[in-house]
Amino acid sequence: MGFNISMRTASAFDRNTILQQGQIKQAYTSANIGQGGEVRRQNPVQPSASASRPAVQSSAPVNRPSAPAIPPLPYSSTLLRRGQKFTIADKNGSVPSVLKLKLDWQVGNPQCDLDASAFLLGQNDKVPAEEWFVFYGQPNSPDNSIRYSGNTGTGAEMLINLNQISPQIQKIAFAVTIYEAIQQRLHFGMVQNVTARIFNQINATELARIDLTDCSAGITALVVGELYRYKGDWKFNAVGSGVARDLAGFCAMYGIEAG
Repeated sequence: MGFNISMRTASAFDRNTILQQGQIKQAYTSANIGQGGEVRRQNPVQPSASASRPAVQSSAPVNRPSAPAIPPLPYSSTLLRRGQKFTIADKNGSVPSVLKLKLDWQVGNPQCDLDASAFLLGQNDKVPAEEWFVFYGQPNSPDNSIRYSGNTGTGAEMLINLNQISPQIQKIAFAVTIYEAIQQRLHFGMVQNVTARIFNQINATELARIDLTDCSAGITALVVGELYRYKGDWKFNAVGSGVARDLAGFCAMYGIEAG
């Protein structure tokens, strides 16, 4: 399964470079993917130094705004440790129809530019097709169950409509990555206060929270957690572990191959 992951830039990239240099040279849109996953390249452009990414970033190492203070844990919320599992329900046992995953972080190195993504997986723990990878270049899943609202500079949000998740999807893995981490020698040891919070979007009640701050310097891509089906219920596994891979290598874990 081949896929062209567009980086957050106006430049164009090709697939082969992602494996060799961690960069991509062909802009991707879901409309450019044909049957069988081939990419229809349209009007390729040469990369330029002036190309800008849509996310908040600076052209020189400057101090970024501090992440907003994380509010105290409310009574309605459960604090999850790494590896702990949580049944999606409020204190009364009611299952919300729409969840919000809110990610917050604070960077110690201003060069660190973080992004969130989601991989909608089938029974084989792989995406059924490239369209089931939700990120800044493809902010909606094919079934419209996941919507990525984008990077604010100090965090990101995703909305998850449980009632719209396709029956073929058994698990959704949520991740945070550092843009060009391998090339710029960046890692999660340079990031502080990484927190994931799960809300009932309907009444804005916080259901669970995960503190992911203590990451090692060897991690460049972090699996926040997994939302999965279990005996008719939706559960959340607070994974909180990472890998030392570039974006292409990380995506390959879920069946998205560049090339």
